[in-house]
Amino acid sequence: MGSLSPLALVGLVSQGVGLVQTLSEKQDDVRYERREDELVLKQLQQKQNLQEQQAAQNAALERDRIAVEASINEEERKRALKRAIARQKAQFGARGLSTGNGSSEAVLLGLFDETEEELAQRERLDQLRQNSIDLGLSQQKSVNVLQREQLQQSQRLSDLGRTYQTSDDAVDFGVGLANLGRKVL
Repeated sequence: MGSLSPLALVGLVSQGVGLVQTLSEKQDDVRYERREDELVLKQLQQKQNLQEQQAAQNAALERDRIAVEASINEEERKRALKRAIARQKAQFGARGLSTGNGSSEAVLLGLFDETEEELAQRERLDQLRQNSIDLGLSQQKSVNVLQREQLQQSQRLSDLGRTYQTSDDAVDFGVGLANLGRKVL
């Protein structure tokens, strides 16, 4: 066993304390970075939730607009049909034809059929608009999930790097302690 001078012993203790402080500071840094990562993820989720709420509100407004337009269009279609029927009946009357005979009824029924086709086309168009709104909302949710997953994966990789660095620091600390032990002995 070699003897150490008090000054050398103080130096060795100081080195040991320095190693412990360094390791402790690095662990504090890791804990801080993890809390920071959690905060970033929480903020992203809050932002995305707000965006989804706004998108849902906008979608509801758009659906209401489509419904109002459809109602207005239906009323206009009915008025136009009434005008067309009245006009056709007036033309039949001017020619001395009755609206009860077969050919005049066929003409009037043709007017009804035309407006029914227009109604069906408008309904299909409105359904496409509704589907587009639903698709947009669904895509926004998918993008949000993807962004959260990417952030979490990135944070996991960073955490893995920090864990490796902490392990490396712990090994360095152990080696440093072993060297101190050799010097003391």
